[in-house]
Formats: sequence, C-alpha cells, structure tokens
Amino acid sequence: MKMQFKHMLLGLAVLCFTATKAQQMPTVPVDKQVRIGHLENGLTYYIRANKLPENRANFYIVQRVGSILEEENQRGLAHFLEHMAFHGSKHFPEDQTGSGIISYLETIGVKFGRNLNAYTGMDETVYNIDDVPTDRRGAVDSCLLILHDWSNSLFLRDKDIDKERKVIHEEWRTRRSASSRLIDSIAPVIFAGSKYAERMPIGLMSVVDHFKPKELRDYYHKWYRPDLQAIIIVGDFDAEQVEKDVKRIFGSIPKPVNPAERVYEKIPDNEAPAVAVVTDKEQPTGYFMVSYKRDALPKEQKTVIDYLVYDFATDMIDRMLTDRFQEMMQNQNPPFAYARASNGSFFGVATTDAMQLAGVIKPGQADTTLLTLLREAKRVHDFGFTPSEYERAKADWLSDIEKLYNERDKQKNNYYVQQYVEHFLLGEPIPSLEEYYQIMSQVVPSVPLEAINQLAAEFISDNNRAVVLMGNEEQRPTYPTPDRIRKIIAQVDGEHLTAYADKSINEPLIATLPTKGKITKEEKLTDRGVTVWTLSNGARVAVKKTDFKKDEILLAGFAYGGKSLMDPRYAAEQKLMDDASSVGGLGKFSATDLKKVLAGKNADVSASISEYNQSVGGRSSVKDLETLMQLLYLQFTAVRKDETAYAALATRLKGILPMLANNPDYAFNDSVMMAIYKGNPLMRIPTVKEIDAVNYDKLLDLFRARLANAADYTFTFVGNVDEAALRPLVEQYVASLPSNGKPSKAFNKDYLPVRKGQFENHFSRQLETEKATTSIYYSGDMAYTADNLILLSALEQLFNMEFVDKIREKLGGTYGVSVSSNAQKLPTEGFSLQFQYDCAPDRRVELTNAMNQVSERMRKTGPDAVMLSKVKEYMLKQHADNLKENGYTLRATWRYLVFGIDLNADYEKKVNALTIESVRDFANKLLSQGNRIEVSMSSK
Repeated sequence: MKMQFKHMLLGLAVLCFTATKAQQMPTVPVDKQVRIGHLENGLTYYIRANKLPENRANFYIVQRVGSILEEENQRGLAHFLEHMAFHGSKHFPEDQTGSGIISYLETIGVKFGRNLNAYTGMDETVYNIDDVPTDRRGAVDSCLLILHDWSNSLFLRDKDIDKERKVIHEEWRTRRSASSRLIDSIAPVIFAGSKYAERMPIGLMSVVDHFKPKELRDYYHKWYRPDLQAIIIVGDFDAEQVEKDVKRIFGSIPKPVNPAERVYEKIPDNEAPAVAVVTDKEQPTGYFMVSYKRDALPKEQKTVIDYLVYDFATDMIDRMLTDRFQEMMQNQNPPFAYARASNGSFFGVATTDAMQLAGVIKPGQADTTLLTLLREAKRVHDFGFTPSEYERAKADWLSDIEKLYNERDKQKNNYYVQQYVEHFLLGEPIPSLEEYYQIMSQVVPSVPLEAINQLAAEFISDNNRAVVLMGNEEQRPTYPTPDRIRKIIAQVDGEHLTAYADKSINEPLIATLPTKGKITKEEKLTDRGVTVWTLSNGARVAVKKTDFKKDEILLAGFAYGGKSLMDPRYAAEQKLMDDASSVGGLGKFSATDLKKVLAGKNADVSASISEYNQSVGGRSSVKDLETLMQLLYLQFTAVRKDETAYAALATRLKGILPMLANNPDYAFNDSVMMAIYKGNPLMRIPTVKEIDAVNYDKLLDLFRARLANAADYTFTFVGNVDEAALRPLVEQYVASLPSNGKPSKAFNKDYLPVRKGQFENHFSRQLETEKATTSIYYSGDMAYTADNLILLSALEQLFNMEFVDKIREKLGGTYGVSVSSNAQKLPTEGFSLQFQYDCAPDRRVELTNAMNQVSERMRKTGPDAVMLSKVKEYMLKQHADNLKENGYTLRATWRYLVFGIDLNADYEKKVNALTIESVRDFANKLLSQGNRIEVSMSSK
C-alpha cells in the first residue's frame, strides 16, 4: 500500500522561506524549550520546564513494546506486565498496606486511576504519573525512581503474579462487551496476513490463568530495555537539575547485550476489498467502517515542513467530508443515523494509516448507508471539494491555531507530554507553538485547493480497501452479505457521479440589532473579584476576569423551573426537548447554514432544560465575544423551526432507540433508574410510539417558554473578559431579552419523586459473557452546605480506596468498583452515593456482603487513618489546581450567586479539620437514613 509521499505541497512551503532556505528543503524546527537526550544505554529522554499547573509535574515512561511482540503462548503478557508494574519494585517494595508505588504516591495526593495509570496497545505501552506536587520534598526524585523501576527493576514475584491473574480476568469480563467481541471477529479480515489479527492487548484468558511466572519475567527482561524506552517529564521544576538526575538514575541501567530486534509488523496489501460482516446479540446498532489504507509515513519524512502541510491537508479532508455527512443528516430521510470521516492510524496499528468513513445504520437501511459512504468518497475522488467548502474549513482551522497561539504561554503539562509521546513513537514533529503558528499562518493561505483535492484522490484508492459491517444479530437478515458488499463496491466504482454543489452563506447572524436595554445597578464583590450587573429587564450578569487562559471566555446562565413546570400531558415532548429544540438552527439559519455562517468564529452557545431548572452554556475566544453574545440572544429569541430537520431526527431516533434493548448495559441502567424513580416513565428513553406522538410545535412552545423571561436568569462570564468591552454587549444582547420584569424561583418539587426505604431487584438475563453487574444506591437528606460537600467528596474517595483495597486487591473479585456521589440542591437538599461493579456471577453475594461490611464499618468506626490522610492530601492538591481553572471558577461563581454557597471559603482549613470521628458521624448520618437500593443483573 505504498502511497508516494509526493512533494506536491513542498513548493508552497519553500516559497514562504525563500529568504533563508532557498537552496534546501525546510525542516520543522524542534522546540528549544524541550531538552532531548539519548543515554549511552539507548534510553531517550524529554524534559521540559512548564509553569502550568503551578508546582505540578507529569512523569511518563513510553515503551515501544506492545502485544504485537507476544508469541502465541504469550498472548496477554504485555498487558499483564503493565498491571505488575504497580506491585513491588526495587525502590518501592510492597508492604502490609498494599503496593509500595500506589501507597507512596497517595501520600502526596496522586490518586490511582486518575493521576496514576497505564495502557497497553499493540505497538506501545505507556505509564503515567500526573499532577505530582513538585513543592513536596522528595516527590520529583521519588517519581524518577518509580520510572526507573518500571524500566528495569520490577520484582515480578510469584505471589503477586498469581494474585493479579484474578484481577485481569475480571478486567476481561468487564471489557468483554459486544464491541470488543466484534473487533475480535473482524481482526482476521482487516489484519489478514499479519500478527495483528491475533494480538488484541487483553490476550487470552487461557494464557493469563496458566502461564508460568518465569515466562513473564523473561518477557520483561527481553523487551523492557532502555533502547526501546523514553522518559518524558514536564512540569514546574528546575529542568537542568532534573536532566542531571535522569542521567544519573537511568544511566546506571545496563545497555542491552545482543538485544532482540524490535520488528514492526506490516499489514499486507490487498487488491480486492477486504470485507467482513459480523454481528452480536448485544450490539445495539449496526455501523459500517470503510477504510482506505496506506503505509504510515516514515519518521524521516515527518521532519520537513511539507509534512506540516500534509497534516493540514488531511485535516481539511476530514472536516469537509464530515460536513457533507452532517448536512445529509438534516434531510427528511437521512441515509444514516450518523457519519464521519477521519484520517489516522488504522485500528491502532503503528505501520498503517487510513482514511476511514464510519456510518451508523438505520435499521433496514444498510445498503443505503454503504452506498452513500462509498459514493461520497468517490465524488471527492472524482471532483474534489469546492472552493467555498475549503474556505470555511480553512477559516475554522486558522481560528483554532490562532487561539492555540494566543494561549501559547498557558498550555498545561499534558499538552506537551502528548506531543513528546507521539514524537518518540511515531516521529511527529514538535515545533514550538510560536514557530508552528508562524510557519502555518504563512503557508496555509497559499495551499491551493487543487493540492487538497489531489491528496484526497490519492487517499481514496481502489486498492487496500477494507469494508466491515458490525451489527446486531437480530438485524442480520437486513444486512448485505460480504458478496453483496463487494457488488455494491463494484457498482459504485463504475458509477458516473455529478459534482457536489455547495451553497455559500454570506449574511450576518443578526441583520437588525435589538433595542438596547440598560444596566441599572452595579455591585462589586471585591472579596471575590466579581462584578454583578442588574439589567433593565431584571436579568443579572456576573463578571469575573481571570488570567488562567489568554483566549477563553466561558458563559453560564441559570434559572429555576425546568420540566417540572411543564404540563405532564407532554411527557414525550419533554423527553425529546433538548435534541429537538436545537435541530432547526437559530434565526433565519438552518443548523447547516448556521455552521457556515460561523466559519472562522470560535464561539458557541447551547441551552438545556433539566428537571428543576434550565440553563445555557457557551464559550468563545476574546475576539469572538460579540458572536457569543449574538448566539445567546438568538438562543433566547429565535429558536428556529425546521420540519425537515425534525423529521430527520425522529427517523434516526426511531431507528436506533428500540435497538438499545439488545444492550445489557442499557437494560441494567434502565432497571437502576426505574428502581430509583419508582418506575416513572419520564426516566425512560422515548419509545417509537412516544416519538410519533410528539407535537413538534408544542415542543418548541414549551422550550421557548422556559427562556421567555430573562428576569429568571443569572448569567455568569468568566475568563479573559474585559468589563468595559462586555458592558455594551450586555446592554445590546442581554438587557434586550424579553422579560416580564419579575424573577421567579418556582419549580415543582414533586415532579420526580425518588424511592425511599429499602428496595432490591435481582434479575437474570442471557448474556454473551458470564457476568453479574450490581449497583448499590444510597440517598437521603443532606443540607447543601460547603462543609457537607467537602465531607461527601471525602467519603466518596474513602469508599473508592477501601474497595480497591478490599474488593479488587485482597479478594480479586472485580476489576474495579465505580464510586460516585452527588450533592443536590433541587428539588430538595440531599445526597446520593452509588457503588457499581462487575464480577463473576457466583461471587456477587460474597462481594456485595464485603462492600456492606465496608459501609457498616465506615458508619460505625470511621475511615482508616492512613486512608483519610491520603484523601485529604489529594483534596488539597486538587482544590489548589481547581482554583486556576476557568471551568471550576465559573461553577463556583454562579453557585455562590444563585445558591449562596461559597465552595472556597476556608476550604483548606475545613479539609485539614476532617477527622475519623467527623467522617464517621457524617457517614452514619447519611447511611442510617435507611434509603438503600440494590439492583443486580446476572447471566445466571
């Protein structure tokens, strides 16, 4: 599948650099802020000092090692080894409290699963320790030692290996979904002739359960070695000192002697299309994946500037083709439920890229979906894209990189880490943001549409195609056979199509501005840095300027009421409200035309109607603030009716929603919701009958009524917002919103009652993978105060740590217990606390009893002192980070204005004041209310 990397774009790149590089091919400069080095033993390192977040650093070790290197009798060892890295090692031996690595990191506020994790792919394995507090003495050195141990010094003891077998088997059980089974089924077709066909990272449980420990140790010593590893460290530290430490600590690792060759597997070419049709009983929807494969570009061809142009061109192709698919979805009878185009790695393979078209099938419409995907690809191949399509896509792209450039000094550690991971694994270039912006802002305006179209024509080739259909078994009779798919491909190959006709839009969002209102009152909340304006229509606007990001403004609007105030006769309309109210677009513009009008603009607004309130949200760049305000005005005053777009939505939903019943996760979640809300049909997804019964006009009337009185709303703006610039825009677009002048806090607290007392529902369902899924749900009264929110957060984290220790590690009963909590203000002040896990069916009762014992102990004796100390450390670290985030600041500001709760006042003091006794009393107060729901679904 050799697609020549033609230098058709090179001339354009060279033109921009004729003054300095007229006689040579321009290369992509490497960011001077990153220190890149290679030790004598072969290890590569990337070190970069970065101030965001303050006093934090990320530590990664990247291995050019994945499941593709396994032999047949080793399938699953690469992933197993990843798990073992969190057990005992040279500098962090396992002790009585658990894994030394996990235990230590939790003492400095690094949480397992959130800040500490790893993943195994077919070609790589990556470990990460994120958000390490660099102001904690010894933290940087300790994390370097952890990376060192992951590289070379794991214990891999027999007892640890045998204990982990159970956990990995439970991970397989949890992940063995319909989608994973379908991927396994298509792998022999799409990867035919290569080891990828049989090297999914999870491996074989027959290997996981029975391999000899020595085999894992041999695999570790063969493949985990410095010449295949990179250390990546980015954060707030002295980079020169860290580099010295890296050389000292990792330089002692021996250079491998006669190392095994790391061979990169190739997927053979295929002249005829590779075709597969696979189904599963539990797959809710069917979808096509049409892939046009090509060899991934060699690393050495990614060092020149024309590669940046090539990368830009692939992005243009993705955007423009996806836009065409989205436009088709607005038709009255759309050819698919959803479709998109993307360029990238072919199913995670390092050596193969692909242009991929994905289309979700409406039941009974599989042929139509495939025909549409293939025809649109051929149309692009034959005729290319239009100038107006290109100008819009290019404007959006330039707007995106301008925003990135404006925030070049505000990028967080993870932004750089991901760049260096891709540089090490794939050779992706790593210029500075300044250099990238300067290069691309000069080059992109000169890239002709003909070059984009030429590249698209090369991508969409008659060779190296793969077409797979993954669907629901019940729908199989409606799916084409592989032979039928081949005939459809041949049919489209021979068709003579017409060029795509694009309709350009060149009109303002608002042709006639509304009559201005006024700011009638101004208050300064100096202790919070917030200005509050009361407007002539009764609305309130709060403004808080931050410097967290240079080019971001966030908006939130809140009002009481929601669906609780709607006539219960219109339950079906309520269920479809958020989706259906937005499909028609705004003002005079359809959803498709609105996207065209907003080309090159970095602004968006959306509205949502919840059970007891309605809200709007939005964001924009600084220069597009007025566009944000115009969209806000239109959202309140000009939600557009579009019968065709609504019919398209209804058709898609009627095709897809009934199929969800095939999915066990949906069935289980539906059972949990019915248990919590006493079978209330409002909490069920819409049926076909309900969709058919929806009155679209009434739905829009109900929606508009919730936005009809601006006096109900408090609007909050947070970010790099200039009050002087915002003031006239608020008077123009917010103070002019319709209003009756009287704010209302009305809502119906009885709209959606929650079950009280004890309730259990245990049911069986035929499942493709033997499994039991259990949810335990506590709820009740709790005052909505800052103190209680802190206690509830601590309790959630304590339960999570207890379950990792008792249920996962000690009992090996599950891959993990999901723990979530919620503090509610509406309709009444209260809480919920939910535990959910998967396990083998015959262990459900045992594990549920063990979890009940943890809950009872928490209620009677309180948490473990060491665990509480770790939770407090994490909460303080996380809160310090939150205080420098616009999103968190936005939520904290509007909650203070609307609910009168100050989440930040004395936060550190309150967290430090948490004790075993205070947590115990709090847990007892919540859990002793006696509201407990247990739902389980088992395969037997």
